Amino acid sequence: MSESLRDQFIARLEAHYGPWEKETSRFGDATFGKITKDLCMSASQFSKLIYGNGTEGMYLRSIRNIERLNEEEQLLAERDALRAKWAADREKVLRLESGRRRARVRTVFYALLMLLVGGAMAYLLSRPPAGSPPAELAFDQHPLLPYFDQQFGADYDSPYLKVSEVQEYCPCSGFEGKWSLSEPYKLPLPGSRRPGVYYLAKSADVRMKCSKSDTLAVGKGRVLIAFEYLVNEIWVDLDRTPLSPTYFDKESKRYTPEFAALTFADNPRFKKVATIHSFFIDKFEIYPDSIVRKGEPVGRIARDVDEALAARYEIDLRHTLRNVLGNLTKTDCRAAPNPACDPNDLKEGTSEIAFECVYTINSENLGIGGGYPYRKGYRLEKQSYSDNLMCACP
Repeated sequence: MSESLRDQFIARLEAHYGPWEKETSRFGDATFGKITKDLCMSASQFSKLIYGNGTEGMYLRSIRNIERLNEEEQLLAERDALRAKWAADREKVLRLESGRRRARVRTVFYALLMLLVGGAMAYLLSRPPAGSPPAELAFDQHPLLPYFDQQFGADYDSPYLKVSEVQEYCPCSGFEGKWSLSEPYKLPLPGSRRPGVYYLAKSADVRMKCSKSDTLAVGKGRVLIAFEYLVNEIWVDLDRTPLSPTYFDKESKRYTPEFAALTFADNPRFKKVATIHSFFIDKFEIYPDSIVRKGEPVGRIARDVDEALAARYEIDLRHTLRNVLGNLTKTDCRAAPNPACDPNDLKEGTSEIAFECVYTINSENLGIGGGYPYRKGYRLEKQSYSDNLMCACP
């Protein structure tokens, strides 16, 4: 992240609230809690921005939101000044001697006043609340974020287990929390008229919680439900290079080193066609030595589509979303090794659940007598509960 964006963010905060008092976690008289409420963000998002770990988009939106707060305060001040002036002028009007003149002046004055006040209030009401991003920016956040990530002490019912339940639903209680995609992965996307279309899995923001009901098959405390929000991209090779033999060895059913080293964004031969936002509901069955995942899509949306590029290279996005990417849910994934048979061994930032998968399209096997392999891994970012769990590894 550019240091200048963080500096701009800090400078805007200090200009609006006052100097940053690091020892007391305040800007002027405003606590971090008040500021996060003003900017409609979570405490963790605010911490990322303060300490230089936010994305460029997070900084730009937050800077714009602070500017909106300044604009709103200015408008409110102007409104209050207008009201004070109206009160003073009203007194003058009431002291006018001539009844007719007094009525005429008062009528004109009220008409002007209502136009001014009405215009100001209409502007205020038509703007989104300060700190509320435009509707399209909601795609930058997990759709269920308000339900899982409220501040401590907030008035809400958390989806996670209560402290009194964590031992009863061990070991899955140790897996509850926020997970992310451990690393990006890429896949060729067949189903287009010509070669050269690729899928890049960029990120996954996942919330996992214990299931209290769907446990008959594997036992109580052995099933996790996950709500997975993914941001992925579709890229096209402008040269339409065939996948084999440059990037894929048909005999070994493995990618070549050239494909492993390929970074689409750094190669001028590749152009991004669209960003894909997806949502999945997953079920993870936890066994002492392994974890099984079963995923079901909720839906996908293509955004930031380069329509001209898609038309020129004959890429049917609707077909890709429904029939090509839709088959990613039918991939053959082996069970992942359980990273923590003893859930007390789970560590934020390091523990991973990694699935080795093979992607095919129904029974066609893509014409290569097999499928395309890929690895999808989840990394634990923040546990809901990490104190002593009393279910030992069998």
